[in-house]
Amino acid sequence: MDIRERMNRVVTWCLTCLLVVPVCTVLMRVLNRTRIVGKHHLQGARLPLVVVSNHVTIFDDGLVDTLIFSPRVFREYDFIPYHVPEERNFFKRPLLSWFMRRMKSIPVRRGEGLFQPAMDRIIAALREGGCVRTFPEGTRTRSGSLGHARPGVGRVLYETGAAVVPCFHRGLDQVLAIGSVVPRIGKRVDIVIGPPFSVDDLRALPNTKETWQKIADRLMEKIAELGCPAANG
Repeated sequence: MDIRERMNRVVTWCLTCLLVVPVCTVLMRVLNRTRIVGKHHLQGARLPLVVVSNHVTIFDDGLVDTLIFSPRVFREYDFIPYHVPEERNFFKRPLLSWFMRRMKSIPVRRGEGLFQPAMDRIIAALREGGCVRTFPEGTRTRSGSLGHARPGVGRVLYETGAAVVPCFHRGLDQVLAIGSVVPRIGKRVDIVIGPPFSVDDLRALPNTKETWQKIADRLMEKIAELGCPAANG
């Protein structure tokens, strides 16, 4: 590891642990009421790891991840997750682009397929023992119900064999509605995290788009199960 990479790691750790986590924790824990069930499943999970959930706001990563990945991110750099935001939403302005890259973001371009360069970077990050946070639906839901999974995450899991931790959250649309940029306060948010699981049985199938879709569909099934009342405790 050269000096530049070491410095980038220091900047990433400082931004994550000294800025983003404290600010978002105050927003979600103090100014809003957030309940988390099953956090130990994620805190004890082994790397490499893919964390998946439903997607309802443009800032799900910040509002949810700051709560569920800490405190382990304070002591383990590789547990700070890579994010996969849409390039045209977050990389248009130089300062925001710099910030997103320092936050371990790998920009993807919606509509450019399963073999765009970003996919190879995501796969490489997992093969190096990292953690990736993504949304199988590929876009935010407008209705509040779970959408259809895209096969991209299926390809990633097929080619890396990483474990998966599913997560379901409810109430974020009340904190940051679609089209809003200023979060609301006084809202109730529930986050449910399930135990890690593998898709090794599906990896025994041919390496095709159809198999990737089956893997992605299973992820959505696991997320949907967490949204049932019984899973909320």
